Amino acid sequence: MIAVGEPVPDVRVWRSTSEAVHLRELGGESGSLLLFYLFDWSST
Repeated sequence: MIAVGEPVPDVRVWRSTSEAVHLRELGGESGSLLLFYLFDWSST
């Protein structure tokens, strides 16, 4: 678990269905919010 104020690991996430980015590219000096959304066509 990541504690408050601890840097996030530089992982690759999907910005859209065809565009992957690294978390550090998104955050900069400001905060970021990660939202996990199951695709409408998934069975879950």
